[in-house]
Amino acid sequence: MEINTTHIRDSYKKEINVTTNDPNKGAFILTVNATVRETLSITPPYINLGSVSVNSKINQPIKVENKGKSTVKITAISVKSAANLSITPDKNIIIKPGKTKDLMLKLDSGNSPSTIEGTISIKTNIPSLPEKIIPVRAEVLAR
Repeated sequence: MEINTTHIRDSYKKEINVTTNDPNKGAFILTVNATVRETLSITPPYINLGSVSVNSKINQPIKVENKGKSTVKITAISVKSAANLSITPDKNIIIKPGKTKDLMLKLDSGNSPSTIEGTISIKTNIPSLPEKIIPVRAEVLAR
């Protein structure tokens, strides 16, 4: 069995209804419990900057933690919706096991009301996790 744990943290539980042709046991429930161990943990996993005023500049810290057993290399970090969002640092980040690195997401709301939706893409050297995506959202309101 394979489970996509992209948006799952800590634990996972799934019940599967099984029906058989066995006359003594026609149906039963199979329960799968799993502990999700993130190799690369991002906090916050989703960034909602809420309502911001036009012509505002906001900084949002992001913590990247290596929970694995090997050194992680982040080769590139890009932001889609680049007109309003930027991130630093944006490449060549080395995180040893058990260590964290801090990133800073910067929002420039611009001069007109709008909804800003974007993503942060973190490229890694982890074979099972070549890219980690973090959604970003903000609502720009007139003053």
